Formats: sequence, structure tokens, C-alpha cells
Amino acid sequence: MKSLDDVDPNILIGYESGQYWQNRMDLMYYSYLDYIVRTLGKNAKSMIDIGTANCPYLEWFDWIPERVSFDMAEPYRSSTVEGIQGDFLTHDFGGKKYDVATCLQVLEHVPDVIPFARKLLEISDLVIVTVPYEWPATAADDHIHDPIGNRKLLRWMGRKPNYRQVIKEPFRGAVGRRLIAVYEADKAARYGRKDFKTRIRRSRFPTGEQS
Repeated sequence: MKSLDDVDPNILIGYESGQYWQNRMDLMYYSYLDYIVRTLGKNAKSMIDIGTANCPYLEWFDWIPERVSFDMAEPYRSSTVEGIQGDFLTHDFGGKKYDVATCLQVLEHVPDVIPFARKLLEISDLVIVTVPYEWPATAADDHIHDPIGNRKLLRWMGRKPNYRQVIKEPFRGAVGRRLIAVYEADKAARYGRKDFKTRIRRSRFPTGEQS
């Protein structure tokens, strides 16, 4: 999409109303995102999400004092999350770098995808990206780069990720897989038990009183 004029008005209505989030809030790749940020971003003081589409997942990372949602149409805003509306490619961040940057299911929509992807690496030393993985070219009308695989993402980002994982959503068939990739400034960084053992934990499920 080049501008808001290129976006289906019904999609924009879904962003504004929150229906877009309601339709996808339980997808598995969000759980992976949550786990990765709680593991690798446990010491973060600032975080930005590019292309939030009014989704509230930045609220999950409540130990990070500065959280920013950046979106062309509908940034998420709350008392704890700053929203910025604008064009990511032309926006001047003034040299600011965030401790964590995320960009989820966005690159497949962007015509000038290489400069967009490379700019993500400029604004943070820890970048987490997700894209649809090997979806058929006809799977989504608003995707302009499908199918996307490891080689295509490598070309866009200009480097290999430190970590990557293909996530498969249940019951979704040919459009059920997403690739999540992590890029750290230290290209040699690898992750293991020492990282997940010190992650920030949270209780996901309510528990009843024991008798």
C-alpha cells in the first residue's frame, strides 16, 4: 500500500473499531512474540511497533516504560502507549533508537519493501519481524509479495536473522504458516537455556482456590 487511499475502507473500519484485533487476537504467533520479547527484551526500556493497526499487544510488555505504536492509519493509543500516525519510510526519528522494534505482518503490504525493512534495523538493535510464510500468491488481495520465504526475507533485510522459526496456526491450511525472525545488532548472538530461564514470566491462565 502506498497511501491510505490504497487501503480498502472496510479494512480501515476494522482497525478503528477493534474488530481486526478481535478476529486475530488468539493466533499462535502472538504467543511466540510475547515469549520472545519477554526473553530477549527483559531489560528493555523502550519499544516501538511498526504497523500496529490499533492492536493492543504493546500493553503486554508493561515492564517497558516507553512504548510506541507507529501506524499509517490507526496507531494504538492508551495511557501507557504513545501512538504516532505517519509514513514510516519518510518519518524522521531524529536518530533515536529503541531497545526493541517489532513489525508484524506488514512487509508483505509494502511496495518499497527493501528500504522499509532496512530502516527497521536502523531504529533498533533488536528487531522482531513476522511475515506470511510461503502463502500462495492468490491468498490475500492486499499482499503484494507472496509467496515469501527465507531467501526473499534475506534479500529484504540484507542479512540473516539471529533466530527464525516457522509457526503453524491450526486449521488454516495453506495460509496457516508465519515466519518469525529476530535480528540483533550482534550478528553472532545465539539464544538458549540461559535466555529463557531468565525471561519475564506472567500468569496466562486463572487458577481456582485450592481446597
